[in-house]
Amino acid sequence: MYVGPLKALINDQFRRLEELCEYAEIPVHRWHGDVAAEKKRRLLDRPGGVLLITPESLESLFINKTASLNRIFHSLSFVVIDELHAVLGAERGTQLRSQLSRLSRYSVTPFRLIALSATIGDLAAAATWMRPDSPQSVAILRDDSGEKTVRYRIHGYLKVPAPTESPSPDDPDWIPPANFYYDIYENFRGTKNLIFANSKATVEELTDHLNELGRNHGTGEEFLIHHGSLSREIREDTERLMQEARPHTTVCSSTLELGIDIGNVHMIGQVGPTWSASSLVQRLGRSGRRDDEAHQMRVFIAEVPPSVDSGLHDRIFPNLLQSVAITELMLEKWVESPNPQPFDLSTLVQQTLSCIAQTGGTTAEILSDWLIVRGAFRFLNRDQFVRFLRGLAKHDLIEQCPDGALILGLAGERIVHHYEFYAAFATPPEARVVYGSRLIGTISSLAMPQPSDHILLAARRWQVVAVDDDRDEIEVKPATGRKPPHFLEGDGEIDPRIRQKMREVLFGDALPSYLDIAAQKMLAESRREAVKAGLKDAPWVSAGPASLLWFPWTGTRATRTIQLICDRAGIPAIALGGLAVEIRLKPDEFLRAVRKVLDESPKSEELIDKEFNCQRRKWDQFVAPDLLSEMFVKDRLDLSLARECFAELFASS
Repeated sequence: MYVGPLKALINDQFRRLEELCEYAEIPVHRWHGDVAAEKKRRLLDRPGGVLLITPESLESLFINKTASLNRIFHSLSFVVIDELHAVLGAERGTQLRSQLSRLSRYSVTPFRLIALSATIGDLAAAATWMRPDSPQSVAILRDDSGEKTVRYRIHGYLKVPAPTESPSPDDPDWIPPANFYYDIYENFRGTKNLIFANSKATVEELTDHLNELGRNHGTGEEFLIHHGSLSREIREDTERLMQEARPHTTVCSSTLELGIDIGNVHMIGQVGPTWSASSLVQRLGRSGRRDDEAHQMRVFIAEVPPSVDSGLHDRIFPNLLQSVAITELMLEKWVESPNPQPFDLSTLVQQTLSCIAQTGGTTAEILSDWLIVRGAFRFLNRDQFVRFLRGLAKHDLIEQCPDGALILGLAGERIVHHYEFYAAFATPPEARVVYGSRLIGTISSLAMPQPSDHILLAARRWQVVAVDDDRDEIEVKPATGRKPPHFLEGDGEIDPRIRQKMREVLFGDALPSYLDIAAQKMLAESRREAVKAGLKDAPWVSAGPASLLWFPWTGTRATRTIQLICDRAGIPAIALGGLAVEIRLKPDEFLRAVRKVLDESPKSEELIDKEFNCQRRKWDQFVAPDLLSEMFVKDRLDLSLARECFAELFASS
């Protein structure tokens, strides 16, 4: 069984494996929502060969084909997990680890587990995930085939005010300059490339701008688009065109970061900094796959120009600093370490309901054995699991029969039999965008456009004809106006090492050779601003008569904890982009208030009051409040690192 994270990757591997295995008469099956029932029936009738599947489709098998599980997996010999880094530490990784434990009940002999990845920082953590009972038995095979040449450049730009009929001189909208788009166009036209951006809205805007340049310069619309909110038809068209001989460049989100076969890619573009070194390495590795070709990448960073009103956190060009820091870490061969066992009770909700649906009813003791003792949720003790089950019963997800068996409650039945149940991760509410009978894609239903509004979607310009709120559907027609649609997208979690490297870059002297002249000038300017403000001598600077700006140079979890400590101390504090914290108090008042809180030695859970919303994952709403708080603390806070940041602050005061 081959487990892949994307249906597109499953389809891609199926095409290649089917041809390869045909000569050996080995059947190859794929199983996901787009596969015809007749083809699925062939596997059920005659299990054998190779099965390609996603974690979500495997969950569906457990629930809907329970009677066939023993027949399908009786002789399972190997499980291959592709792109392991894409699931480690996330809900899908917890779900898959639980599924592997459940699968072992059906195979007559233990199956061999093989995982593939190009970017894992802590291989020991990955081994623990693969074999929790015996991580030392996992053999780690490294590719020592030699280093490839890397051609790499970071381009820097200063944004300009957006043209508007009623400009606001105090707070203008800033957009990249014209040469930003022209440079990308010139560097990527005429060859086969991928350009990544950090948001779907940026993907849409950039593709539209590049194709407009192509029309104006007579080269045509050679820039394609690919992201998760486009219809399957449009995404598959892009993948097909990329496989053909004619050169195209696809502007994409992380959907093409993984190993879908789109032919040999000449160069990679990246607009804005990546959130992780792992992502940068993964994207760079999409180019130069042939032995005689170099990996090539160009990163494009556009920053708001500093003014007298700009805060120091903006004047040091944080996006450029982050890009340089992550590049330096990549050169040091460092990538983030995964968390092999996140305190994920949301996925435990799903797996509990799935096991009950699979069996028709079972006992708490059996569930504990499957999911806790032998499964993926070993961090939970017996008392916690009892409280967890009582929380599910309170929401009518489960109920207990007189003989002690647990069955699905009415609410549980409704949830399990909805198609969205199979995915462990949450998907935001979306509205369908249609042109005639054709689905173009989806946008957030929390920010619906109005009739006559213009939107960009699938790199095409549309005008809204009608909005059906009841059906969450938007009817559009082709238009000339453009405005990026609204997508619900969160920022990434930044590792503390990245912020520390940003400080090293800011206070260093070297101007990396991979920076273009504009980026070198911007880095030099950021260093002058930091020194002039006194940031090199202390982690905080004055931001006014009764406020200060603190740079803790730490990761997202510790910054989040710092914010909660300030809240507990009654300190008005605002985290600015995760890089700095604005404290609206005089320095002595701030330090006195923080010391008072820290002297009380609060535990992490004491930083969260009853009004704090700890719900972050898909099924968190069904977790008992005390357990939910504990989950939030363990997965999203870092009190120890926050204390270190405060200690550094006190030492410099």
